[in-house]
Amino acid sequence: MSSPTPQTGSKTFELDMHISFATPLTEEAAKAALLVLEGFTVDLYRPHPRALPSGHMPHELVPSARLMGVLRDPATVHSGLEALLNGPARTVEIGLRGLLRSAQGQTEWMPWRKNVVLPRQAVDQVLFAEGIKYILE
Repeated sequence: MSSPTPQTGSKTFELDMHISFATPLTEEAAKAALLVLEGFTVDLYRPHPRALPSGHMPHELVPSARLMGVLRDPATVHSGLEALLNGPARTVEIGLRGLLRSAQGQTEWMPWRKNVVLPRQAVDQVLFAEGIKYILE
């Protein structure tokens, strides 16, 4: 009688990008600004209601966003980064982040191996090396 074959997970790398806006944007303005990076999953971050100026609702203002997905075309991402950094973005953290997916679908993110801080004009120096996070500010 043979024992069942163990189910194994997979290790992969995905583009992980955090964008902080120079000033909080409305949800519509944030989504419009992020269109320069189509094809990624977008999560808009909103502040806790106590951190907002009085009279504002948490859903009205978006100070930052996270985009994730498969890196298909580095040149397209570079041009999107340039557009954001010459427009509404204050800082961008970007890199190919390692993750482990179990056979059951659970995801465990691996820590960054190295951080590289670059001036915002140095988008062409973002090399998309696995496990390295580039911070453009």
